[in-house]
Amino acid sequence: MSLSIDRAIEESISSKLGRESEKRRGWTRSQLASIVALSVRHARDLEGLSVCPNLETLVLVGCKMSAIEELPRLDSVVSLTVEDSALKSLVGVGRWRLFSLRVKRDLIEDLEPLMELPRMKRADVTGNPISQSSRGVMIPQLVSRGIEVEYSSEREWGITLRLHAAGLPFSYYRTTSGFRLSRPGLDFSDKPESGHPFIEPEEMEALLSGPLGSLRETMHDLFQREDLMWPKGER
Repeated sequence: MSLSIDRAIEESISSKLGRESEKRRGWTRSQLASIVALSVRHARDLEGLSVCPNLETLVLVGCKMSAIEELPRLDSVVSLTVEDSALKSLVGVGRWRLFSLRVKRDLIEDLEPLMELPRMKRADVTGNPISQSSRGVMIPQLVSRGIEVEYSSEREWGITLRLHAAGLPFSYYRTTSGFRLSRPGLDFSDKPESGHPFIEPEEMEALLSGPLGSLRETMHDLFQREDLMWPKGER
């Protein structure tokens, strides 16, 4: 194979195929064609995914990508997850016949491309800086088509928008354990899916109302505080 393959993708494929195929030179076309589900973390070049032509379920976590169009054409994909990856543009997503799309904690503003997915049943856009138009128009339209859409509450969404307006491409979201802050993509962390500090909405709003000059440094400092890595009740 002459195609250059990102190490993270190579490791994922080797893990999927088992120890007998740990090294890339040991892969056969039939083995690669047998892979229908793959999970990749921290890849910086996604072209290598094209060696698995029959993928149906693809999970990308903390990978370097800003647009769906950066993915190679994989016609069999019906379930796509791109999380913590600084994905901003969904243009081109209509190339797939997706049933499920999870794009949590990315940088997506425009949801209109999702209207190109007539077979979609589930979409999760939690933790994105969704535009006013997409939140007020596109999400209701998707729901009216019978699509189950998960998205941030107005308060979390509002804080995320304020962060972006301040030049901080972060995501603020809620889990069953509490409210957390994340930094999508690989610009700030090699593992952007982990190390998300717990911080209450009131604290976030107070920080965002403070001096803009020190805000960026303060926000980045939150990710270095060990005391914020657990919910309040567990500290």
